Amino acid sequence: MNTFVETFLIWLVLGVLTLGLLSACLARISAGSSRQALSHALFLGCLPMVAGATIVSFGVGPGCWLASALTLTVMVLAATADTRRSRGAAIF
Repeated sequence: MNTFVETFLIWLVLGVLTLGLLSACLARISAGSSRQALSHALFLGCLPMVAGATIVSFGVGPGCWLASALTLTVMVLAATADTRRSRGAAIF
């Protein structure tokens, strides 16, 4: 690949990964507030972008996919982690 294209792809992927991590932090911080729906929508919009960046990073070069896969993993864990203080049983 052309060096310019590779550099552009690397910066684009890094920008998407940073946005994904920020959206995960924002979604976790805003839990229970009035901005929860907006931050969750941002998170759900960033999740497919990070997944796409992971796929693109496979083609950039060897070892470049690791940061994307790690970011995707952290985002999924941040979305599913239960950080509430009370540990009551779920009622269905």
